[in-house]
Amino acid sequence: MSAAQDTADRILDAAKTLFAERGYAATTTRAIAEAAGVNEVTLFRRFENKLGILKALGERLALRQAGHAAAAVPDSENVRDTLLRLARMEIEGTIEDGGFAIRMAFDAKSVPEVAALLGEGIPSNLEGLGEYMAEHQATGELRDDIDAKVMAEAFFGLTSSYVMYRMVMGVGDLPADVAADKGIEQLFDVFWSGAANAKERQ
Repeated sequence: MSAAQDTADRILDAAKTLFAERGYAATTTRAIAEAAGVNEVTLFRRFENKLGILKALGERLALRQAGHAAAAVPDSENVRDTLLRLARMEIEGTIEDGGFAIRMAFDAKSVPEVAALLGEGIPSNLEGLGEYMAEHQATGELRDDIDAKVMAEAFFGLTSSYVMYRMVMGVGDLPADVAADKGIEQLFDVFWSGAANAKERQ
């Protein structure tokens, strides 16, 4: 990793933590720079302003979102295995970024910049996964009597609520290893039993 990338990552990590703790509006670029161990000039040179940091955080989050990752999945890959992998990825990302995401969801009601970012990211994530679902409905692997977007919403209801319920309500422990957690796979199988075409469930 280059020194410039390391500096950028430290700025983004600091901003994510402060945005989660204080909210977007109450977090200053000076506070972010201090937490990252850089001066404000470095921060401005890299991201221009606080909105630039917020956008970069949104781009970084998108890398771990199922709807964006689904576009790169090879056609030959097993649908169930792919969706389970995407579910685990989405859950892992939500565990890591959940505090930030929850705070931004609240901030979106009063901060236009945050509302605009969420308004771009969430629909594109849903649309991307919906397109993947539709492609595999056309091949007969997924049920075609359910709207692809509804199927994608059910998927996100599974992954996001798994983490958020535990974070917000304090119910149940979050898995130490998402990739090996059997509870996640069992929860996914509830989704799969409703989404897969009958022959795929056999």
